[in-house]
Amino acid sequence: MSPQQVLHNIYTLVALAELKGYAMMQYSLTLQRYFTNESFHAEEELLRETTEQRSTEKVAATIAAMKTAGRQVWRCDPEKHVENETFVQLTELLQGYVQNERDLNSDQACTSTCGYYTYTKVFSCSDAELCYRQRLCRGKVVKCEPLGMSGSVCLSEQRHRRYDRLVFSDTRGPAPTCSTPAVLLNSWYQLLLLKKCSYCFCVCDEDGPYSDRHFSLRPAVSDVDAGFVVIGVRIVKLNRVIHLQVQQAKVEVSGLLVNVSSAEWVPVEAFSLEGAKKNVDFHQMGFFDRAFDLDVLVAPPGYVLTGIRFRRIGTHLNPEIRVTPIDLRQGTLSAGMSIWFGNDNTASAVQLPRTRLELPSLDVPSRAAWRSRAHLDSDRFLYFEHSDVLSDAAQSTVPFVDAQSVAPRPPVLLSGAGTVHRGAKGSAGFVGLRVVTYDFGQLLALGLPEGGADSSTSKPLSAGEFVKAAKQKKGRFN
Repeated sequence: MSPQQVLHNIYTLVALAELKGYAMMQYSLTLQRYFTNESFHAEEELLRETTEQRSTEKVAATIAAMKTAGRQVWRCDPEKHVENETFVQLTELLQGYVQNERDLNSDQACTSTCGYYTYTKVFSCSDAELCYRQRLCRGKVVKCEPLGMSGSVCLSEQRHRRYDRLVFSDTRGPAPTCSTPAVLLNSWYQLLLLKKCSYCFCVCDEDGPYSDRHFSLRPAVSDVDAGFVVIGVRIVKLNRVIHLQVQQAKVEVSGLLVNVSSAEWVPVEAFSLEGAKKNVDFHQMGFFDRAFDLDVLVAPPGYVLTGIRFRRIGTHLNPEIRVTPIDLRQGTLSAGMSIWFGNDNTASAVQLPRTRLELPSLDVPSRAAWRSRAHLDSDRFLYFEHSDVLSDAAQSTVPFVDAQSVAPRPPVLLSGAGTVHRGAKGSAGFVGLRVVTYDFGQLLALGLPEGGADSSTSKPLSAGEFVKAAKQKKGRFN
């Protein structure tokens, strides 16, 4: 639960204790009046006044504390990282790849250097030592650099890896230990031209059956027509596609409570890539399309979270939420006034552009020795990268994607959601989701019973006012 939710729970316990004490004192005065036939009107009036004064002071103190208490909720590291349970991976988005420079040009010449090949492809297969033994990169080959005069590579038997270990000629430390014989890589010369043909370490960007690099663009929403709101979110991976999923529950009449017995995870609208449309049903990551926006989106008072989805803004994958006006007294939603909104800011904006979050490390996060910490800044973005070259042969795509559910307990109304990154020393970290609990302080400030906001104080913004305000505030009304 969020810090503000903790404060609200403490306030509720204290207020109930105060109410019980008041009831007991009133009961004792009633008994005394019954047995003594005397009037205790002055004592009853004093009891009422002092109780009201203490209650007012407690409300004021709670509201003051709530103003500085956070409302965001996200997940920390689990006790044990388990793939497809606590996290999922993008696979072979950008993967380390070794190829002789002779095979990286159509002339099959060795007249350039490895650094020359910043964006190319494999044109041929010229050596039997490595080329015919490894799975070729049939996509784009980018960001090549020299491997050195010699090196060695351990070919992998795992589905989503080409290598288990890679050693450059200038690498310090022991030679790699391979489950299969290591492949030695030595530069050689073309006999007629006397040109040295060096092995290059590059990055392979290849979409295909081995690469899971797709995010669903379809919305995950609650059934607002039936009075359901979103009380939790999570990420799941189905059919090689990463989807958003929401947990919904029905709003109770009056108050911030939801009907726990009605809580359920809405089934994911899964689909196969073959029958779906790129940029309509899914976003496909690539070397130029691998930016992931980090935002927290918060609705204004009177709105609750009823949906979430990803969208494309240029080459960036960007979160967007749906919010719906709520009548807290009646516990009803205005389904026809639901609005989708997000943060449209980009890295190329003239004023206050979106800024990049540099990953603290490229090491595989599931192996990290340190527990990760969340970066809660909004209006940021990061790039998916290949993992560290020396420790993982650049075979994994990092950061990993957190698959833990983000659902406050006990369940409450939410007023926002977004994306977050958490990382640590020696770890590329995880990207995941976060939610924002409803602002309890605003309701206490009304001076009405909890959840009793009347229509005059909770009148929702019009669609035009909402969109204009959302752009000015970059998706954050808090």
